Amino acid sequence: MTRQATKESPALLNEELLEKAKPSKLMPAVIAGMVSGTLVVSFDISLGALIFNHGLAEYLSRGIGIILISSVIVGVIVSLLSSYKPVIAAPQEDAAVILASMAAAITTGIAQKDPTASPFPTVVAAIAITSVVAGGFFLLLGLLRLGILVRFIPYPVAGGFIAGAGWLLLQGSISVMSGQPSTLDIFPSVVMDPELLKRVLPGLVFGVLLLLVLRRFSSLLLLPVLLGGSIVVFYVSLGLAGVSVQQVLDSGWLLGPFPTASLWPPIGASDFGKVDWSVLFGSAGNMAAVTIMAAITVLLSASGVELATEQEIDLDRELRATGVANIVTGLFGGMVGYLSLAESSMSYKAGSNSRVSGLVAAAISCVVLFVGADAILYFPRPVLGGLIAYLGFHFLINTLYEGWFRLRRIEYFVIVVILLVVAVRGFLVGIGVGLGVSFILFALSYSRIEVVRNAISGVYLRSNVARSDGEEMTLTERAKQLNVLQLQGYIFFGTAYNLLSTAQQRIQSEEGEVRYLLLDFRHVNGIDSSAIASFLRLRRLAKAHSVKLIFTEVRVDIRNHLERGEVFVGDDDEVCRIYPDLDRGLEACEKEIIADAPPSMLPPPMLFYDLQDVFGGRPGMLRFKDYLERVELPDGFDLFRAGDVSKDLYLIESGELTAWLEIDGKKVKRLRTMGPGSVVGESGLYMGEKRSATVTASRQSTLYRLTEEALQRMTEEAPELAAAFHHFVVTLLARRIVHSTGPVKSLFN
Repeated sequence: MTRQATKESPALLNEELLEKAKPSKLMPAVIAGMVSGTLVVSFDISLGALIFNHGLAEYLSRGIGIILISSVIVGVIVSLLSSYKPVIAAPQEDAAVILASMAAAITTGIAQKDPTASPFPTVVAAIAITSVVAGGFFLLLGLLRLGILVRFIPYPVAGGFIAGAGWLLLQGSISVMSGQPSTLDIFPSVVMDPELLKRVLPGLVFGVLLLLVLRRFSSLLLLPVLLGGSIVVFYVSLGLAGVSVQQVLDSGWLLGPFPTASLWPPIGASDFGKVDWSVLFGSAGNMAAVTIMAAITVLLSASGVELATEQEIDLDRELRATGVANIVTGLFGGMVGYLSLAESSMSYKAGSNSRVSGLVAAAISCVVLFVGADAILYFPRPVLGGLIAYLGFHFLINTLYEGWFRLRRIEYFVIVVILLVVAVRGFLVGIGVGLGVSFILFALSYSRIEVVRNAISGVYLRSNVARSDGEEMTLTERAKQLNVLQLQGYIFFGTAYNLLSTAQQRIQSEEGEVRYLLLDFRHVNGIDSSAIASFLRLRRLAKAHSVKLIFTEVRVDIRNHLERGEVFVGDDDEVCRIYPDLDRGLEACEKEIIADAPPSMLPPPMLFYDLQDVFGGRPGMLRFKDYLERVELPDGFDLFRAGDVSKDLYLIESGELTAWLEIDGKKVKRLRTMGPGSVVGESGLYMGEKRSATVTASRQSTLYRLTEEALQRMTEEAPELAAAFHHFVVTLLARRIVHSTGPVKSLFN
């Protein structure tokens, strides 16, 4: 249904909504929403335990409340505004691992300043501000329609971020189960302590089990069943071992007990005065890391849903919807959230094509938030840690294991480097190192691209100026004086050095023969300051060997670079000159070559003198001339324009005509410049087609016109003259074809 039809026909819209409200359409959406909502709640609990862990454990219930309210707000707003109807949106683990690092850093910073102060208000404020900042960033990207940026993110960089998130998730899962700080030291400390190992090992085994089963089977209900079954197995094991629930509750195997049964609100109005703003602003780097990571993930997840569901998603609209959702959730103290690739894809595969799925999923989080801490009090930490470990294993397998088989070794190396840096120094440094390494590798790879698109000798390439036989002979004899390098791509220090080497080889390999080196910039899209040094060296090399540099079709910004770098010093520059296009540059070189050469022994073209050979002598030429009409053209006069209907041709006796095209209403492209002895407009006479180009007198000219009627009359009255004329025209056209094949030949030399 089109937008116009919807506006004009409200009844049609109501009919569509009623159709979706039918049980056959609604039930799949409700079921998908309930299953997804259950998963979202499970992940919310695990993310809360990940962020509000060591040093913040007493605030865990309210921390989980922050994640739940975020799921409600983000889930509802994104569901209503997204371009993808069965979307499921909630806080995600990749942002949570950075928030966990930020929370730990804030806790440590406040403890160092005042051991008696509570870090919780500062952590809540940091999470909320991060959401607002990230939401504003998403909204700005969406309004500027920059969703396409995801296409330019190098996969190794995105893969490195995902691998780093996987490592921190694995590290965080062990912290959740063991109660130890989430640092690199946690691995040896757990291995060396049998009691801690006993707490951690079941969760890791459960995480591996989830990984193996979910990679082997795909079902909407499988993960909820496995989670529910693991909880049942946990409590059955307690009963068989004769251990009471109170005992495991007291020993820390469960999420509870909590200081308060309330999950919301996390802090009161009086707690805002307890926020340590100096410590909070010290976490600006982590906030930036969350924002960048979340923006990348939003776009990658949306692209992933496109592939999984074969539905087109408006990336800019997703950014705007996610931006609004995060600004609102930040105002409520919530954390960053966005589209979930797994749940959104499963929702579609379950048969849902309605926004009901996302709303139902958000409603389940709302119910748990309303019930309070009693709903999560007895959640086993091994199950929770196993779920987090599964996410970590999943990320690491996708990037490290599968990446080994599908990536080049240098790309795989980037992923490993980012992973190591994230593990040792954190996400922000990892992002910086990853982007830096990618830029270096990109520069190295790009420098291997040949900047010289074609290297053509003047033997094969000529301007679109019709020359006399004598001039053609001169140009043929001295063709090696001109060399043309057609450039391409972006020229910087790497590619500029390759250009310099090629030019130096051309000049020095034919010592004394090359007088003109023409550089065509038509396919060059940019040049940076680092390349100016190479062009200056090229200028000095050209001057030392008495070679003139000819630059053609140079963009204004590139010309400004060359002028600022003194590669080109003005219109009276004796070494370097600039022309509007390749054709004009070739013409200028040819004129100088002809002017510097000894006069040709061949006579200049004279139309009717040359036609004597065509018609078997002067009498035949004079008989042919009787069928022609003399035309005088002043300088600048249009003989005809593109699109005109005309059935005649013209023979040039004196002067000069130029055929040209107007491109895109403003750019003029010269097709050919013709002098005495040339024929103009033969297609109009022979084919009756509209003129394909405009022909203008470049200077005062004298022409002779042959009309269709005159040619028909000549065919009837003097067929031998007509046959000789046709042979003359065919010969001219054949010469043009030979002339135009030169550049094609040069492409294969």
